[in-house]
Amino acid sequence: MTFNKKIKLGISVLAIGGFIASGSLFFTSTNAAPKLSELNTPRISLEASYIDYKTVSELDSNAELIVIGTPLQGFDDRQHIVTSFDDGTLQDFYTLTNIKMDKVIKSPEGSSLNLDEPLSIVEPISYIDDAGGKKKIAYEDYTELKQNEKSIIFLKKNTQGQYSVINMDLGKFAIEPSSQSPSSSVDKQDSKEQFRESVLEKYGLK
Repeated sequence: MTFNKKIKLGISVLAIGGFIASGSLFFTSTNAAPKLSELNTPRISLEASYIDYKTVSELDSNAELIVIGTPLQGFDDRQHIVTSFDDGTLQDFYTLTNIKMDKVIKSPEGSSLNLDEPLSIVEPISYIDDAGGKKKIAYEDYTELKQNEKSIIFLKKNTQGQYSVINMDLGKFAIEPSSQSPSSSVDKQDSKEQFRESVLEKYGLK
């Protein structure tokens, strides 16, 4: 996986209580309930160096694949990848998420995507285990795609040939507004909601 990033030392660990309290906002009655382990798991956010697309037009132009799809598994049941350097220092992490594609909005010329087959995509988030126990770790406060929640997702192939979510948390948006996952701050959530509205309007999803 390559998000063209580097891990910086500043790590912000969100309080478990705050994470649990906000968890009730994450899900609607139409979605699969999160496992208790997900709600009780503390979060770590790492800064990353990545290309930040600030407009929907930029995001559209730079995405190789744009789909509307739904994760087939809860986060706990997905494949979580963590790699380390020889000295044990964290090198990289990501999660492979299988999605059911409902619609392909944009795809590379000559590609042949089968809507009947799941598509495996890379998300910049995972689980790690250390002396303090199990934690959810993400780049730039990224929040994972939710099971049974239909989203529009902007993707680009990395150097391993895997389709990866681009633009961090502003690279995927739930179609239904009530099922949006809050970010780490009110300002960031407001900004994401404004961006989301522009995305849905552009692709006729409102």
